[in-house]
Amino acid sequence: MKTNKLTLIAILLAFTSSFTSCKDDDTEPVIETPPVQFDISSPTTGSMYHLNDTVFIKAKISHTEELHGYEVSIVNISQNDTLVFNKHAHLDGTDFQIDEYWINNVSGHSNMKLIIDAITDHSGAKESSELSFHCHPM
Repeated sequence: MKTNKLTLIAILLAFTSSFTSCKDDDTEPVIETPPVQFDISSPTTGSMYHLNDTVFIKAKISHTEELHGYEVSIVNISQNDTLVFNKHAHLDGTDFQIDEYWINNVSGHSNMKLIIDAITDHSGAKESSELSFHCHPM
């Protein structure tokens, strides 16, 4: 009787290990999507603008998968992240050209941050690129 139990346990262990090892072979590899590519030509990091200067925002966004729009924002970091410019475009495609502008109207020396968001799906997921520049009040 003891031999039958040991034989049964050995058979069950062999069956269980073969079952779990087959499970790993059936797993499909996860293919990661490459990140969104941002090419911001203007403004450049660290650039400085005087009062009433035009800050041209020129960028290209591209991706291997279809994107669902973009959002461009400029925030005044020196003024508690006050939003001074915002543009949203709901478009579908793999390449977008951004050609916008904002006129510097700050009243004090201000560190600014340009944020470009690429909307990657209809639920609002996004990838972002940021750069900093400076504005003078005179």
